[in-house]
Amino acid sequence: MSAVARPVSAVAESSPATAPSKAARAGAAMGLATLAMAGASAIQAVLYLSSFGLTARTDAFFAAFSLYTVFGVFTQSIRITAVPLLVGRRTMGPRDFAATLLVVAVPVALACGPLAGPLAGLLAPGVSEADQGLTQNALHILGGAMILQLAAAGAATLLGVWDRFGAVAAGYMAGAAAGLVTYLVAEPSTGELTLGWSMLAMAVVTAGWMGGGLVRARTPGQRGGMASPARLARMAGGILGRTVVYFVFNGLFLVTLAFASRAGAGDATVLSYAYLFVSYLVAGTGMAVGVSRVPDMTRGAQTDWDEVVADTVPHGFRYAMLLCAPAVGALVAGGAALVGEVVPESLPPGEVSTLRTFAALLVPWMIGALLVNLALPALFALGRARLVNIVALPVVALHLLVTLAADRLFGVEGAVGAFFVAPLAFAVFLAAAGVGRRRARVAAEVVSDALVFTGLAALAFSLGALVAALLPDGPAEAAAAVVVGSILYVAGLRVAAPHQMEVLLGARRSSAAAPA
Repeated sequence: MSAVARPVSAVAESSPATAPSKAARAGAAMGLATLAMAGASAIQAVLYLSSFGLTARTDAFFAAFSLYTVFGVFTQSIRITAVPLLVGRRTMGPRDFAATLLVVAVPVALACGPLAGPLAGLLAPGVSEADQGLTQNALHILGGAMILQLAAAGAATLLGVWDRFGAVAAGYMAGAAAGLVTYLVAEPSTGELTLGWSMLAMAVVTAGWMGGGLVRARTPGQRGGMASPARLARMAGGILGRTVVYFVFNGLFLVTLAFASRAGAGDATVLSYAYLFVSYLVAGTGMAVGVSRVPDMTRGAQTDWDEVVADTVPHGFRYAMLLCAPAVGALVAGGAALVGEVVPESLPPGEVSTLRTFAALLVPWMIGALLVNLALPALFALGRARLVNIVALPVVALHLLVTLAADRLFGVEGAVGAFFVAPLAFAVFLAAAGVGRRRARVAAEVVSDALVFTGLAALAFSLGALVAALLPDGPAEAAAAVVVGSILYVAGLRVAAPHQMEVLLGARRSSAAAPA
């Protein structure tokens, strides 16, 4: 018996009527876990800003932290790309899977260990040599966190295949809490590296929790032996071949951040804050849908391949945009100003304006990133990993050219504003490659939803800002812009997206018609 055949068979035999509710519960659990991690990170971001402000040293730290963020998305993507290797007819066992991840971890250990010095120079070319030493020290700490997060993601992949999404969500939430506690305890003595130690603590707890979940979930049919070194190398190549596109795609931010580090001191830090906020929204919605649906998509991809993509991308994008658009609108309308009121000595009015500008410029990137994160799992389920990875290098080349041109013409704002071009082009290619005869309908739905939700959010929060302007300057004005804008947005959804509102509020019963 295959190492995972027994649990997978049980899942495969579940009735079609239970599949949507199971996917919804899994997606909700993973979305909740991601949002809990985002909340803990937001608290730490405000604390970090209050303690260390916006300096060349914080720019140096966030150069390393951006690599950690990109690698974090890479590890989470393994939970999507490795599933076909675990649920197909020729599956690898849990021990084989663990050994292949150990092979993947070796380059990380080298890059963040003996090669951390040269890597720091590449990540932070705009800071001084002394400050690059901080980048190097951060890489040493964050390297350990990356390896542990890779182990946690591997465990979460197996638990997801075995339908133990609750244990996965609990592990990530426990890790987020541990990271926040560590930050509060370590901050007085660890300086700008505090956030790095926090991430390491989070990784330790998350990996430990996931390991315990594996022990509890293991059955006698899941033990198996160890593969030969040659087979391990082939399996590691198979996982990397499926997953490298995620690292490349999210690594585009490292290019944009390098350009920002050459601008004024603190701009790279502000851009990192804006990107972390928006990228968590993408992960909490788009990637959560992919993680929760990829096992069933893999099992069902042999029946109607373009229906897999046509059912995943538009529906997931609609609900993701419904939640992401107002979140960015709230940050631009009043959230950034509210942070400036809380830590005025670290985020002066000029930097508040920069944060708002960067967040608004990242909206088109958010749209492209959501589409990519929704389309990639479906294409991997269809067995199109080679096609996807072939396009990754042209995407990088396009991003380099566009960013260089935009930076020359418009400065750092141009470089950030151009961030969406390559991701959106990649998303269009993925949709065209995967949707087939349904591409016209899918494109129409996606464009319509993007316009509706971004337009509604822009209108609602603009009106909220106008109403709040009647109040005296200060925290009350910023908070009022967020509150009023949110109320107007929800009211507008009753007209623009009534069905989606009913689904989110639980008004529709599971026996209702197919989801929109």
